[in-house]
Amino acid sequence: MKVIRYFLWITFLAGIASCKKDKADFIYTEQPTQPPLTASNVRYLNYGRKLVELAINGKLLTSAIPPDRDGYYGDANTKPTLYFPSGRMGSSFTIPQNMILQDGTAFIQLGSMAYGTTAPYFEKSFSIKEDPVNPKDYYNVTYGPHMGQLLIDDSIFQVPRSVSPPADPSHFKVRLLNLGSAPDRAGLEGAFSLAWADGTLVDNKTNNVASGAYSDYIELPYGSYQFKVMTADGRQLPAVSPKDDIFNTVNPKTGTFYARTGNTNDYWLVYAPLQTYLPGGVYTIVVSANGYIWYPPGSIYPEGAVLNSYRVVADISNPVNVTYARIQAVNALPGSAINLLVDGKPIQEGSLGYSTASEFRSYITGTHTLEAIDAKGAVLAKQSMNLAGNDNFTAWVYSDATGKPALALAANNLSGGLYAGTSGDDGTYSHYKYPLTLSVRFLNLTTDLPEVTFTGDNGQLFSATFGTSSAASQHLKQGQVVAEQPYVIFPPALGISKIYAYGSQTGVLPGDWLRGIPALSGTDFIARKELYTSTPLPPFEYGVYTVALVGAVNPDAPVSRKAKMIIIKHNK
Repeated sequence: MKVIRYFLWITFLAGIASCKKDKADFIYTEQPTQPPLTASNVRYLNYGRKLVELAINGKLLTSAIPPDRDGYYGDANTKPTLYFPSGRMGSSFTIPQNMILQDGTAFIQLGSMAYGTTAPYFEKSFSIKEDPVNPKDYYNVTYGPHMGQLLIDDSIFQVPRSVSPPADPSHFKVRLLNLGSAPDRAGLEGAFSLAWADGTLVDNKTNNVASGAYSDYIELPYGSYQFKVMTADGRQLPAVSPKDDIFNTVNPKTGTFYARTGNTNDYWLVYAPLQTYLPGGVYTIVVSANGYIWYPPGSIYPEGAVLNSYRVVADISNPVNVTYARIQAVNALPGSAINLLVDGKPIQEGSLGYSTASEFRSYITGTHTLEAIDAKGAVLAKQSMNLAGNDNFTAWVYSDATGKPALALAANNLSGGLYAGTSGDDGTYSHYKYPLTLSVRFLNLTTDLPEVTFTGDNGQLFSATFGTSSAASQHLKQGQVVAEQPYVIFPPALGISKIYAYGSQTGVLPGDWLRGIPALSGTDFIARKELYTSTPLPPFEYGVYTVALVGAVNPDAPVSRKAKMIIIKHNK
């Protein structure tokens, strides 16, 4: 761990991205011609209060247009500049090389415009120094004591940044940077550690990172992860939340979010978005103080709360992945231990037990041969498949309608994105992306049931709502993998209550309730219940899942082969 030596005092505001369409609405403006610019290796990251006017070496780079009404600094009353299409400084800016003076320095001024003024008030300034071989970041974050819900000071931290790719090109690099301040409204302060979605710690190098310090970078296989940041006593920090989203309304004592704005329906979950970390990528997970809202008991008026929370920063431009894909295996073959071979090599060491899943492994794109083998090495099923960049597949080994072992290949969507409808002439306005999702694919992998329908409480069908089709949960044939809109997407404020399985048939829904198969509850989707020691157990956890009905429905089947629903979580 290295300690950050350099800081200057400064103050805050939280600006954040919410659930959004991938493509913004068109706004037609005359954009100034942008000359070619060579970037230096110095970045400024603006996560403190809203100091959105920027000058470098006395040259104003922003529009310097005041708010159009007192107390409001929106985007309506501005114009683009050569450096900022919005006219104002955003969350990140790489200093152009032509603004670095001959001695390698540049003088930065940060300010804002008040209503009725004609020039920015630059209240913060500092000098940067470029090192041609050691890239640097200058983080502006809220730091130091704050009073109640008010942030009273900011700091500039100089932090070295790695731009070298990971040693393994199928991996990415990530580190934890702790710029958290104290006291924190929820007591989420001190040293922090990086954890997986289930709360288990990732690596000793990213454990117990003290305030004002950063860890070494570690390398991990590329993929979709729901990283969490934990305190020394095992509590979870929230991520920086979309400003107008439900996740920005918190319990100020815990950092958990309320399911509905303005009430006290606490789900005891923190906002921890799902994100894909690309092969060759370099990332910093940075903790700092940010603003949220909360509702005092009986009040309809929100108040502010300041909590230490985290965001993910890409230290280099996200690479394009055209080289790697990922595969995992699940054993849905009752009474058998199996392994999956990809091009003759096992996907994991040792055998895979019934109703368990392997970790994902990365493979080069192209054609591959999959073989399911038993404990003696006999080939049970074999299939070829073609992988493209960013593909993510789960290979299910199950018993088909004839009783023979078979492979079912299911493409997983771990992006948090979905396509719903065909609005617009090319459908691009129908692509949506959610930072936090509860998506479930259903499979009928029973040995003796031709068709299954999955329902909620009391046989209530999962409706074909936004991003969800009825085909995702109804009339599922044995071994069928739905390819179009394959997920039931549960509303984030409601989650999962119960899941039941029914033996259905053409024209009959939901069919016959399979009474011998235990229903699933939302808490069955919690990976490690021991994670929740400082709060009540939440009703579910977010993620991308498959629920598969496996085994035999026949009442005479041995206990080890009796039908049951299993849950496989595909993100980590």
